Order: sequence, then structure tokens, then C-alpha cells
Amino acid sequence: MDPSDNSWLLRMLLEYPFLPTPLSVIDAALELITLDEGDVFADLGCGDGTVLMQAAKKFKTFCLGFEIDHRLLLEAKRKIDQAGLTDKVDVVNADLFNVDLSRIDALYVYPFPTISRKLSEKILEESKKGAKALAYDYPLPNLNLAKSVTVPGVGLHTHQVFLYEL
Repeated sequence: MDPSDNSWLLRMLLEYPFLPTPLSVIDAALELITLDEGDVFADLGCGDGTVLMQAAKKFKTFCLGFEIDHRLLLEAKRKIDQAGLTDKVDVVNADLFNVDLSRIDALYVYPFPTISRKLSEKILEESKKGAKALAYDYPLPNLNLAKSVTVPGVGLHTHQVFLYEL
């Protein structure tokens, strides 16, 4: 690999930007679903792990995060350990397009527009019947929208959360 090739950095910024989700949005998203203790909740691009920790506390279910940025992964692991949730939350270093979605009961994603169509196809192909997908701010094309909510933000910005039933 050419050490001067920074195409990976451009891909990270364009396809996988880290934008922390406000707690009000996380709470609104998690209110849209119900999970049982045996279910698996996943965050595709979990960043610092905040969504996973909130889901683990709310549902008492196993939560799994996938994060491509190693620095964010380390931060998520630190926060999960500090919160005493290592028995309910795990995070792994992975590109969300390389993970198997077939065992996930509910997933959360911030589908940046540059990847939303490709991600929708992956979710449709791999998700089990009855699974749910939560998307933040950007819709997932070609999925069955069950519900959406608007969450007030700072200033003029409002957040959207979309619930899809698969």
C-alpha cells in the first residue's frame, strides 16, 4: 500500500462521518421499538457507543456495535467499561458492509446519503423477517416505513427518526 494514499481518509469522511447523536434523538428512536431480553440490538457505525449503552439500559438486551474507526472503537470500549455494561454491550472493529445482519432483531444506523441506497439493499437482503431498522436523519430507500418522528434540535435544525419493519 502506498503510504501517501489517503483515499481511506476521504472514504471515512464521506461515507462514515462521526456525528454524535443527541440523547433526545436516541431516546425518541428507542421509544419506537420494543425488544425482549433475548433479542440482539445493533448499531451500524456505533461511534462512541452511546446508542448501544442507552439500548442496553432500556431493554436489558444484548447490544452489538460495529465501528470502522479504531479511535472511536477504543472510546466506546472505555465508556462501556466505565458504565459497567461489558456483559450487555460489545463493540467490534468492522466496516458495516462486511457484517452479517441475519441474527439482528433491531438495528440503528445513521445512513449518510452517500451510502443509504447500498445500505438499504444490504438490510433487505440480510435481515430476518420481523427485524426492525431505525435510521437517524436520512431515510433508507426501498424499505417499509412503519413510522417516523421529528425531534426538535438546536436552532432551526430538527431531527428525523425513521422506523422500518423488515
